[in-house]
Amino acid sequence: MIDRLITLCLHKRTLVFVAAIILALFGGYCWKILPVEAYPDLGAVNVVVTTQVPGLAAEEIEQQVTVPLERSLASTPGLIESRSSSTFGLSLITLIFNDQTNVYFARERVTEQLAQVTMPAGVVPNMSPVTGPAGEIYRYTVESDKLNLMQLSDIENWVIIPALEQVPGVAAVNNFGGFTKEYQLVLKPAALLHYGVGVNDVINAINNNNANAGGGRVSRGEQSYIVRGIGMVRNLQDMGQIVVTQNNGVPVLLKDLGELQMGHQVREGILGKDNNPDTIEGIVQMLTGQNPSEVLDKVHAKIAQLQKQLGPKGVKIVPYIDRDQLVNATIEKVTHTVIEGCCLVFVVLILFLDSPRSALVAATTIPLALATVFIIMHFTGQPANLFSLGAIDFGVIVDGAIVVTEAILRIREEHPQRTITQDDVLGVTGHIGKSIFFATSIIIVAYAPLFAFEAAEGKLFKPMAFTVSYALFGALMCALTLIPALAYLALRKPRKIFHNKPLEKLHHGYRGVLAHMIDRPWFAYGSGVVALILVVVLGASIGREFLPNLDEGTLWMQVQMPTGLSLDKASEISGEIREAVREFPETSYIVTQLGRSDAGTDAWSPSHIESAIGLTPYSSWPSGETNAQFVARLHKRLDKIPGISFGISQPIADNMNDLVGGAHSPLVLRIYGHDLKELRRIANQIVDVLQQVPGTTLDQVFQEPPVPQLDIEVNRLAAARYGINASDINAVVANAIGDAAISTVYVGDRQYNMTVHVPRKMTNDLQAIAALPLTTSSGTQVPLGQVTHISLHTGEGNIAHEMNQRQLTLRVDNGTRPLSDWMADAQHRIDAQVHFDHSEYRLEWAGTFQQAQRAQARLSVAMLIVLAVMLVLLFGEFRKLRQAVLVLGVVPLATLGGLVSLHLRGETLNIATAVGFIALFGVAVQNGIIMVASFNRMRAQGLSVREAVLDGAGERFRPVLMTATVASIGMLPAALATGIGTDVQRGLATVVVGGLVIATLLTLFILPTYYCEMEMYVEKRAASRPGKPESM
Repeated sequence: MIDRLITLCLHKRTLVFVAAIILALFGGYCWKILPVEAYPDLGAVNVVVTTQVPGLAAEEIEQQVTVPLERSLASTPGLIESRSSSTFGLSLITLIFNDQTNVYFARERVTEQLAQVTMPAGVVPNMSPVTGPAGEIYRYTVESDKLNLMQLSDIENWVIIPALEQVPGVAAVNNFGGFTKEYQLVLKPAALLHYGVGVNDVINAINNNNANAGGGRVSRGEQSYIVRGIGMVRNLQDMGQIVVTQNNGVPVLLKDLGELQMGHQVREGILGKDNNPDTIEGIVQMLTGQNPSEVLDKVHAKIAQLQKQLGPKGVKIVPYIDRDQLVNATIEKVTHTVIEGCCLVFVVLILFLDSPRSALVAATTIPLALATVFIIMHFTGQPANLFSLGAIDFGVIVDGAIVVTEAILRIREEHPQRTITQDDVLGVTGHIGKSIFFATSIIIVAYAPLFAFEAAEGKLFKPMAFTVSYALFGALMCALTLIPALAYLALRKPRKIFHNKPLEKLHHGYRGVLAHMIDRPWFAYGSGVVALILVVVLGASIGREFLPNLDEGTLWMQVQMPTGLSLDKASEISGEIREAVREFPETSYIVTQLGRSDAGTDAWSPSHIESAIGLTPYSSWPSGETNAQFVARLHKRLDKIPGISFGISQPIADNMNDLVGGAHSPLVLRIYGHDLKELRRIANQIVDVLQQVPGTTLDQVFQEPPVPQLDIEVNRLAAARYGINASDINAVVANAIGDAAISTVYVGDRQYNMTVHVPRKMTNDLQAIAALPLTTSSGTQVPLGQVTHISLHTGEGNIAHEMNQRQLTLRVDNGTRPLSDWMADAQHRIDAQVHFDHSEYRLEWAGTFQQAQRAQARLSVAMLIVLAVMLVLLFGEFRKLRQAVLVLGVVPLATLGGLVSLHLRGETLNIATAVGFIALFGVAVQNGIIMVASFNRMRAQGLSVREAVLDGAGERFRPVLMTATVASIGMLPAALATGIGTDVQRGLATVVVGGLVIATLLTLFILPTYYCEMEMYVEKRAASRPGKPESM
């Protein structure tokens, strides 16, 4: 069938040429319209349930909100993991589903489960937008020289955010920093006492005097009228005219009891940028499943429109994180690496083939293979990214074309004076076409284990397997249909042949060395044993981790300060951090997010900072400095700031780590148990132990220590004696002392909270709080302190659950030390030094460690299946099981070069380098197939085993050496690349480049020797047992 295909395409070559041109043009068009992203969205299918209950402490949130919700949500179909955080006024529950679950189906099921839960009055759980760890695609600040921060906040909340949320593909736009405007009444305690009004009277008056009502319709003659009852507050004047009570027949108004003002909500967080200690930002989140490039194009258009609209007011939107920059940097890096690889491949082809024409014929495969990739990706709806395109080895792509071109070139070299005929071409391509088909199929099968990956690793590497398979399929079609015709046209006429003298000498020397090795096979046996021992030793000693660091060109820092800090003091420390970071010329900006946003949907307190640090282009850095080296220098500088602990990651990686481990760290240690005090004792002891483990750069308890609390506890007997309800007391605590909204003021298309509170300085005075008046059921006044117990205590600031169990999480960073080594050391020390009741408490490592275990288990099973499939394909090619086993048996020895390269470059064995080994196996098997097929063909022509091996190996010497050299040279730029988007490529390419050196030596020397010994043994055995058929 393959012979007939080659014959047909050679005879109909004009049609094939036209088809190739159309393929190239359409492939270019598909590339132009193909969606491109830097990194695939690695997040699992998840739903986040957010429930706000202003004023409740962490213990109450856990008891009244989180636990009931968790119990109901536990039976949601497809749920594989749940995680929750109960903190002041907020419950966050993260539900993670298996990858086969549709996110919208999951949200429907969650909605059904939430409807079955009975919540406290007025409490409504909500689901966060449909977005993922890579969802933050755009961050900006709003700046002006004319307007103050409250005015900018108003523009941000009611002009910019609504406009951006209308952009298709945008899930949400979050605000951080600035002021949230409120209509406020600041009470004067003296006025309350003067008019005999209690704080509860003020709250009730506002609730009862801010509403409109409908009265239906009335008819007046022939005209019908809609009846409206209008009582809504529209401005501060209306608010001040609300009647609270009467004093001697005179109405007491709100304005008589305090100062009316346009104030702002009590701030929970502050945003600082560079030298500006207080500004405002917006965070654009992309809908899951959308392509960043397409969404960002629309966001940029909307931003440009807003700039024109706001420019006359002196307001400008200043972006500081734009995913487009990462996408463009990725495209530039991949393009640069590809062009370098293609040029090097072309140069190598010229050197080996001694003919620019022949080199050009073989290199034609590269653009056509890429065109095939782009067309299939277009029709299957797959976006391109760094990993899917960066894994294509253009040296491997041209291997089949090299073998075909070299075979036809050999005819020209043997008969330089006569014209090559089509029969000549068909004579040589016929016997190698089948070998090329099986060899390429083997390489495609070699990538099959990548399809076994799930979750984050699957989303990262499955696209890689698809694109490599598409490229190999396109290359195979070119090698069988186009290359014979092109080579025929390029080489058919007689011409002078240039002879590569060094290569000819090398070829002649190779035959002599191989003959010597065949006659003395003990050297091959000894080399094989030594190689196997080295593979075992190097494989056991190399460090292991899940993924290499993915360089996004931006840093993300999590900073923890002493618990219980005031916002002002924390802001002062954040300013010190910004000043320290900006000392480094390698940084372009630093933004610090202190605490939580005014929306209250973050679990952070004023003791926590999240910080984005921009980096200048690596080309402007001191010569040779890497991202990791700069981070180490930055670490040393920040270590000098007292009272803080911090971890440095990258934006997407940080979000991913939080989703996987729940603590913004790639590796976490969870401690499960019920008693929070004992959990924290165990956690603190483990922190002390981990600090002794070499390589540790971060180990801290993720949940904050207990925080100071002002407890106002209802004295039920006293309250009953005065006829005061607990709800009235709690309303005073929430509204007057806290900052809970009482009602809402609507102004045009905007809405603002209406609040009442005592002067802020009073909240620091317990006696002043105790003196706040309440009105009893009899109309008399009683101080708050007479119906409550007011005291200062400490309480949990954050209570975490994992699968409905209480736990504390340790954030851990093993630095540059391999994860496997670090974990073994850490676990040994913990077992020896940390003592607790194992029946009540347990430890569990999580994060990327769990991912690595899962990926390794699936990869092991997949590899066994793939090896079996390879064995079947090899048997289909050779029809002898022993030869199939021989080719497959020498493959493990090919890993030696890859392991040596990883050790020399200080790389680890991770998912990326494992993919490099898969590619290496494929190339090694491909060359083995070509070599053994040549031996069998020589034997079929009547040569003895020894002569067949020598002649067959000599004939295949140049194509084997050439394919291996081209494959390694094609990956060399990727192996040497540094900068954004090179981390995965570099490890993968290092394995291929280094591994092919040993793999080629195996193919050229060890494999022929083993083949010769095996076949000679089979012949001797057959001769000693006449009449018996040759064994498999």
